[in-house]
Amino acid sequence: MTHKKTARELLAWTEETFFKDADLLAGSLLEGEERRAYRLSQVERLLTEMNGSCPLGLYLSDEFWTADEGRKEFDTPNPLLSMKEQQKLTDEEMSRLRMILEVAGLCHDLGLHFTFDLKKAFGVKNLLWVTNKQLVEWLSTTPYERIAMHMAYIMKKFATSAYAFAHYQPAQDELAELFSSEYGCLVHDPNNTEIPPRAYVKTIIDAILRIERHWQRGRRLKLRPDLVMLHDEIYGLVPRQFDKWVLKAAQALYDYMDKELQGRLVLKDYDYNASSWNEQPESVRRITAEVLNRFADKVCEVRVQYLAKGWIADNSLEFNYLMAHAEWCGHGWWRREDEAL
Repeated sequence: MTHKKTARELLAWTEETFFKDADLLAGSLLEGEERRAYRLSQVERLLTEMNGSCPLGLYLSDEFWTADEGRKEFDTPNPLLSMKEQQKLTDEEMSRLRMILEVAGLCHDLGLHFTFDLKKAFGVKNLLWVTNKQLVEWLSTTPYERIAMHMAYIMKKFATSAYAFAHYQPAQDELAELFSSEYGCLVHDPNNTEIPPRAYVKTIIDAILRIERHWQRGRRLKLRPDLVMLHDEIYGLVPRQFDKWVLKAAQALYDYMDKELQGRLVLKDYDYNASSWNEQPESVRRITAEVLNRFADKVCEVRVQYLAKGWIADNSLEFNYLMAHAEWCGHGWWRREDEAL
């Protein structure tokens, strides 16, 4: 970015480079829904047109902000963001600048996949989840298909983080490695996919919605959150239904964890300054190994009692899911009946 230009010169350069033939002045005078439509049309264009492997919209946002969330200025900010420099512009120039900043801001958040105010951007309820019917409807029908792809990817990223925070590993992994069976490929970010826009959006929404419906089904059955997760960890994925025998196995593990494991790894000798596990006191390593080994024995006992041969094989993904859940429980995170995913 060139910082030697005056604000007026830089404004003219920005218009010529990013908004040529876009009738920016007319767009800057619009209000309400007409202004939103113009803004979205420009964002759609700038996220569709590519400069090498990068959307042109990201080059526009880079003229003003870093790649951080929150639109942070560079150490040497663009003169067009300076109040002192803005005072040198005419009212008409300021009107065009405001529209440029609105477009650049949405390009920044969409192109870098950050969360933002959905009400202001799209006119829908500001809730980034598939239960937001307004948002799902907008994404499924909007003519701004490139924007919808980036927004769906933000939803996928947000949901993956939410499941990771809740230690709901089957759901986390499913979204992180979401696969389109129709197109035979992983669902990468919008700039690195061959999946058509409508199908791309539908694939993401359907995946999150299926997980959400599974969780709601668990609530209707009055299953505790950790019991639902144990059931799915035994499966190794988020299934479409609850299996009777898998639930029995999950209940047996739940009861064991509730009575024998919860909080057992909260140890007074634990060294929070240790840089590696090997630097923990011998007593901590010994007790942790004993507690987790007993849980591993319980898993073996449960799979023989309730499950068919081949389920929860030693060192399988499912086994590791359960062991991670046990460690989490041992550190005191348990009985999360009031938490909702």
